[in-house]
Amino acid sequence: MKLAWSWGPVVLWMAATFAASHRSAIAIPFGVPDYVAHALGYAGLGALLVRALGGGPLGSMTRSLIVPAALIGALYGLSDEFHQSFIPGRMASVGDLAADAIGSLGGAAAAAAMGAFVRRMRGRV
Repeated sequence: MKLAWSWGPVVLWMAATFAASHRSAIAIPFGVPDYVAHALGYAGLGALLVRALGGGPLGSMTRSLIVPAALIGALYGLSDEFHQSFIPGRMASVGDLAADAIGSLGGAAAAAAMGAFVRRMRGRV
């Protein structure tokens, strides 16, 4: 059950990303540039990966998990760009891959910072 609690959100996020990538056209709301949408989407993935790698609880999200989470997120971004190359109307893009990697790193770092904050606050209670 702990495995599902930790990794379930990651799998769901990746499935949603795959489903969105499988469409020929995606309408991005509010005129947000494509690279920003990629970075934000992968920031969510990076944060969820830090959570999963830490075992789930907020306090277990540490700096040591940032690089592994960011690498997994970037590798998933690479697989997503490869997948898009087979979808009519879509194409693989190095720029999108860079945005995916940067987003994964930023989300992972933010999650680790949140973990540090939670640990610090628990120490003061």
